[in-house]
Amino acid sequence: MVFDQLPLPSAPPPSGTNYSAEHGCFEGPEKLLEIWFSPQDNSSPIDTDSDLSDVSNPTTPKDSYSFVFPKDLRTVEKPVWDSMLATVKCTVLSVVSNAYSDAYLLSESSMFVYSHKLVLKTCGTTTLLKALPYILEIARTRCGYESVYRLFYSRKSFIFPEKQPGPHRSWEEEVNYLDDHFDNGAAYVIGDTNEDEWYLYLTSPIDIAHQEEAAIDMDQLMSETDGLSWMSPKKCPWTKVTRPSLALVDRFHGVHRPAGADQTVEILMTRLDRNAMRAFYHRNNEPAGLVGGVRVDRETGLDKIYPDAKVDSFLFEPCGYSANGLLDKGYYTIHVTPEPQCSYASFETTIPASVTHPVGNLGKHNGQEASVRLLIRQVLDIFKPGAFTVTYFSSVSHEDDESENISKLMRTVGKFGGYRRKDRIIHAFEGYDLVFGHYKKI
Repeated sequence: MVFDQLPLPSAPPPSGTNYSAEHGCFEGPEKLLEIWFSPQDNSSPIDTDSDLSDVSNPTTPKDSYSFVFPKDLRTVEKPVWDSMLATVKCTVLSVVSNAYSDAYLLSESSMFVYSHKLVLKTCGTTTLLKALPYILEIARTRCGYESVYRLFYSRKSFIFPEKQPGPHRSWEEEVNYLDDHFDNGAAYVIGDTNEDEWYLYLTSPIDIAHQEEAAIDMDQLMSETDGLSWMSPKKCPWTKVTRPSLALVDRFHGVHRPAGADQTVEILMTRLDRNAMRAFYHRNNEPAGLVGGVRVDRETGLDKIYPDAKVDSFLFEPCGYSANGLLDKGYYTIHVTPEPQCSYASFETTIPASVTHPVGNLGKHNGQEASVRLLIRQVLDIFKPGAFTVTYFSSVSHEDDESENISKLMRTVGKFGGYRRKDRIIHAFEGYDLVFGHYKKI
């Protein structure tokens, strides 16, 4: 299949409207998909410390810079991403970029594009997993990425699960869908099933065990992606994703892995304080969109969490808020549904807290722990949730570090004034440790 010779389906224009106003009570909890691709086998490693901001602007014609850099995800044109997002049923509202990534603010959440990594986070009744085959095909045909190094998919329990369309009608259905595309995945349900449980699916990094490729039915794939023309089955060898070779693993570690620990903190909040939520409603004669978003940032103190970040924030009508921020190689994203009957806010960041929220001279591990706790406290003081969940992923570089890493995570999800901890659960995965904590207001 030659991707460039196929017409792209058109995506609906961005409206900037609040979907909760259109469809009643809104499903705030997001579906989060993160995919790391291995570098193509026949290209030179990309220097991710180089400033690509001039050549990777989503509006820059691809032909103007394709002779300078190997193709990567950041060289994919915005209309291609628009078409992929049409399968999810969301649109692009705004884009900001820095030297390392492009942050797409969506009508229903966010997308972050790095050279070898894509993060897609959508809320409401979006069909996020339907975009998976499209993303894999874009990576293969535009960038030569034949292998997925690692994949993560997660979400908390839905507020209105009965409103979700397939393949999101149940966790079992989501897992089956992902297993149809990957043969090295594992699924987890974390937390009290009577409370807000959290779901995680991830593939193992590299296992060079021999495996057979299983062909996927192209007619079925066409129906799943609403018959998009780029999925023409003519001479299109669609196979189940396999694990990359050891040579690519070595190159991936040299190209894509961060120099320090890879950490992600996510705070999922419900039963938000009504007074705190007033700022997230559109006001008479106030411009919505990006102008309103700046007002929200200033009024709530959100602009003080990362004052040096490049920020893109958006206020919806009649209410609701989304923001993306970029700081060096990290990102953060915030989404708020303020209606009292379904209030919800999420905060996610990959920006090292030890850099942005330093806490004295406490040593390496104690300093990281205190910094993350300071960040969490700052977010809680803005939203004042009645209940919240924290998930904290941290990479482990050496086996000798695992014990201390787990201890650090456990201490991070400790006590927070005004809240009672209901759960604290630790999971050790291949190369990563995860701690889950759930809290209720006292």
